[in-house]
Amino acid sequence: MGKTMNKKQMIKEQKRLKQERKEVESLFKDDKDVYKVFKIALGVLLFIGLAFVTINFANGTWSLTKSNKKATEIDPTMLIAGTMFNKEEDTEYLVLAYDMKDQNDVVYAALASNYTGERHLYFLDLSSGFNTKFIGDKTVISNDLSKLKFKGAALLVIKGDKITKSYTTEKDIVNFFSQK
Repeated sequence: MGKTMNKKQMIKEQKRLKQERKEVESLFKDDKDVYKVFKIALGVLLFIGLAFVTINFANGTWSLTKSNKKATEIDPTMLIAGTMFNKEEDTEYLVLAYDMKDQNDVVYAALASNYTGERHLYFLDLSSGFNTKFIGDKTVISNDLSKLKFKGAALLVIKGDKITKSYTTEKDIVNFFSQK
């Protein structure tokens, strides 16, 4: 009878060992699954990073050969009110002042784009922060910059440092451009 007990105990012990082995294998299997998920997540992040870098190189945002600073393009036809008398000394030129962000002022942009006259045409954006001190309750045309004020759109004819003619109503500005 002693031998059968040992045999029963051995069978029991073997079952217990099998059970522990299964538990240990399941733990390792779960770790393998976690490792697989980690590898997949890392692969996705690397793909997104590579796509981001490729797009930035393709768009020219990044470059291996030149500086990343983009040159700011300056429109030579745009003026600041404080410097509008400094353009051309001996010749007559035009300055069209209007709020370029105002959707109602697209008429002036259209007129200017069709302008083919001999005089140079410059633009003064009344919505620009540089020109806010020249905005007033009423339009005052003056060769003295401290007195110059715009309530709305205006077309100025300038020669040297003097305003020789001015048009301050939409009708007058449209007529001026349609004559040329």
